[in-house]
Amino acid sequence: MTDMFEATGRPYAVVPQAFFAQEWAQLEDALDQSRVRVTVRCQHTVPRLVFDALVQTRRKGLTVQLALPDTALNRQSAIAWERLSAIGGQISWLQSGTATTPADLPFPPLVVLLDEAVVFTGKLGAGICPPDDAAAVPGLVCWGDADFVRQTRQVLDEEAGWLAHSAALPGDGSAARAVQLRQDGGAVQHAWLARVLQNHALAAQAEIAETQRQMALFDHAQEQALGPLMRDYLRSKAQYLHHLALQDQTAREDAYAARQRWDEYEAAQAAPDSEAGPAHLDADALDQLKQLYRKLAMQCHPDRVADTDQDRAAQLFQALQGSYRRGDMTALFALQESVARAGFQAPAAAAPPQDGNAAAQSQAADEESLAVQARLRALRSALAQRHEALETLRTSPSWRTLSSQPNWELWFAQQQHHLQSELQRFESVLQVGSSGPAAAAVPVPSAAAAASHV
Repeated sequence: MTDMFEATGRPYAVVPQAFFAQEWAQLEDALDQSRVRVTVRCQHTVPRLVFDALVQTRRKGLTVQLALPDTALNRQSAIAWERLSAIGGQISWLQSGTATTPADLPFPPLVVLLDEAVVFTGKLGAGICPPDDAAAVPGLVCWGDADFVRQTRQVLDEEAGWLAHSAALPGDGSAARAVQLRQDGGAVQHAWLARVLQNHALAAQAEIAETQRQMALFDHAQEQALGPLMRDYLRSKAQYLHHLALQDQTAREDAYAARQRWDEYEAAQAAPDSEAGPAHLDADALDQLKQLYRKLAMQCHPDRVADTDQDRAAQLFQALQGSYRRGDMTALFALQESVARAGFQAPAAAAPPQDGNAAAQSQAADEESLAVQARLRALRSALAQRHEALETLRTSPSWRTLSSQPNWELWFAQQQHHLQSELQRFESVLQVGSSGPAAAAVPVPSAAAAASHV
């Protein structure tokens, strides 16, 4: 990672950057680059690697602040909290019978603020994050936007009381030095959390787009390498299994499945090719593509524009996904001009309460709070949906194959050898099972005919 604390060269100063792999490596590198102050807020408990890094950071002379819930689990943890406090680290124990936000709207598992310059929100990868964080939506998002950094500092300071007093150590009996959380969290915290959820959802959408781009690139390369051979293989396999099914009923389901696979392949080949194959990009071009995509996604996502602009924004956002999937930089530049011409407005802020009696103002405040919480729930639902879509893509056969094969050309060559061997086997069995020259004319059974045997 380049030096993220320089005034220049920080692409996420405007557009957040997301990591869905090697999250701890990214955070560890950022911690090592810190020079003044590190503040960490944990939703449940502190991953051991993070705590050890905080101890090392404090020993280098930096200010270290850690906020975490005052729970029995944390008090009885194997982590020796006094290691940090003994060398001048500040620990804020967040005491509350309820969360600072409603139970279904929790903080990100981890919030890290570095040198008043960079913020990380999200969770670390499997095997590192605490068990209580396992159900949280994955991904670690890095922010360099100065306004968001200031907002994060305000939220963390108000919650943990960094400006009011030193934090207490567990078991010292000084409840006054711990922090009692407000039940509703406050308007500033809600606005901050809405921004976090919104940009995590955008980061997940960007990861979906990148996954789709890689899958399209892989599928196109695979078709170029294996297409004609795959067609012969699937047809011969369907014929071969149909031949077996005539003799053995247990093979009929396999025969039907093979016929369906053949039909699907033929239909896909017959469908008009609406898109050219994805562009092959070098590292610099791909980085430029990603940066422009993230910038445009933040500008034209329907959730980030006024109600009156949402239809047009949805059209542009859909075009953005297709252009990114194809790796079409020219189309992205054209979309950039279209987005600029559209002049989308941000969603209208809640109107301030009108002057009136105390009861009316209280009712207006309650209604506004309910509206904010409803929006937070909607954002969290959108984030969960994008995570589900990403998981669906990453459990698909294409993704499992391409992500496990760093050398595609070698894998295609191996598959060619395998398909040729299987094709020869199918054809030899069909020739033996048929009489004379009619062997080559063994029909592929229709799906309906195959089903009648099941």
